[in-house]
Amino acid sequence: MEFNGTTAAILLGVWATFALDIFGSTNSSPQTTEINAARRAETLMKWVYVGDAVAISGGAIASIMSKSLWPLVGTVGISILFTGLYIHAKNSGLEKGGLSTEF
Repeated sequence: MEFNGTTAAILLGVWATFALDIFGSTNSSPQTTEINAARRAETLMKWVYVGDAVAISGGAIASIMSKSLWPLVGTVGISILFTGLYIHAKNSGLEKGGLSTEF
């Protein structure tokens, strides 16, 4: 199967969106992670890594099926970006403290 630039862009977009959906369904927002880091940092980050695994696995399967690297590129790119956001949120929350939304 041959892919042109448009097909590659569509595959990248679809699978980047897939990865975003996985993060949305398995994690609180980075803001919530920051606010509740003192109480739940370990649990919050566990689910970030679960999201990474699900998103990247889906991208890998789609890459194999489509014989194109773009699905994997999309899911890995979003996973790296969002894992970085969550790590920053966790570290910021642990450093700054503040009131949690959980008591």
